[in-house]
Amino acid sequence: MVSSKKKTKKPVKKKESPFKPRKIKIRVVGIGGGGASIVSEMVKGLKGVSFLVADTDQRTFKKIPRRVRTFQFGEDLTYGLGTGMNVDLGRRAAEKQREKIEKIFKGQDLSILVASLGGGVSSGASLVFAEACQNQKNIALGIFTLPFSFEGEKKIHLAKNALKDLRESLSGTAVLSNEKIFKLCDKKTPLKKALSLLNQVLIDYLRDLIEMISTPGLINIDFADLRTILKGRGRVIYFGQGLGQGPNRVEEAIKEVFESPFFAEQDFQLESPKRILFNICGGKDLGLKEVEEASQAISELNPKAKIIFGISQNSKYARKFKITLLGVGESLQEVKEEKKTEPTASRTLGKGAGKKKAKLIKVTVSTPVSKGKKVKPQTSRSSVRSKVRRTGLEIKKAEKEAEEKERERETQWEIPSFLRRKMK
Repeated sequence: MVSSKKKTKKPVKKKESPFKPRKIKIRVVGIGGGGASIVSEMVKGLKGVSFLVADTDQRTFKKIPRRVRTFQFGEDLTYGLGTGMNVDLGRRAAEKQREKIEKIFKGQDLSILVASLGGGVSSGASLVFAEACQNQKNIALGIFTLPFSFEGEKKIHLAKNALKDLRESLSGTAVLSNEKIFKLCDKKTPLKKALSLLNQVLIDYLRDLIEMISTPGLINIDFADLRTILKGRGRVIYFGQGLGQGPNRVEEAIKEVFESPFFAEQDFQLESPKRILFNICGGKDLGLKEVEEASQAISELNPKAKIIFGISQNSKYARKFKITLLGVGESLQEVKEEKKTEPTASRTLGKGAGKKKAKLIKVTVSTPVSKGKKVKPQTSRSSVRSKVRRTGLEIKKAEKEAEEKERERETQWEIPSFLRRKMK
């Protein structure tokens, strides 16, 4: 007798991969009123990122979007108010909350500090936040703005001093000068809109960087590549972005990358980056010859640089050609090591191998004039120049003395430098 029961097949379990890619955790922290303003605009344009704003001033948090976490500190020292330009007060307020600040960066893969340097919180408390990043051993980027020239030399001095200290704790720093806003707008542009334009430039660069390490491509760039490029501390970074379309789209994109007026500092030359990370993106019509042309132009910046690149395709870039570049300069450690290996300058004129020539400095000599006469300063072509040989130590000593004199002069003034000149 045949049984009428049908054999039921057991469902076949799909083999699951033992390794699942973990989502990269990225946190952007705005410090002080300026940092809070920038972060508030970033929320609208960046996805896959968590945001936090930190300040001593309670008023800062009234206009913060709901998506942004807030962290108020220093109530016992500032009573919920700001710190003015008291950098020491800003740092002490953050020091008292160091344990809580450490938790902000715990478990993060990439931390980005944003601040408008020159204030008490931005230039003082930011140092504690940067040290907290360093203790967590994650990649920590600092993106900072410098004051307008009309805000006074004292504020600019505070900002630049803070920047030097911040670099020691951060993987890399990018600096935007507020003066470059004038390249984006004209005299009729409202102040709020002008500041927003600069923030938008920053948002565009960060969006590209995040997409570059998180979106799959034909040739992938992942978080490990970013970690490799930013290994170490104290590196100056340069963001470049270029978009071209039409028959000359590659040339247009390359030109925009190399001539970007933002994120470039005097102590960082784009012509000689030590490490380069770049991604090329286009539509389905992206050609191999185009990729080769752009890659060759970028590699020629420094043939000895460590270069990592990626290629991706996206329908929104149909008939377009886009380049996103991250150039990285020397780390503070590399600079120190190079200085140790450099031979000391010699004053003797005798023969000898391995002796470094003293640095040649040009000094403009002004012509004396009688009292009461106004004479326009001479141009470099018509002025008389004398050559003075000085050692590197003498130059450094002279620069330090000049800086101290300037600092003494700054303590006498609390008004912006552009008003001070009018009063003279």
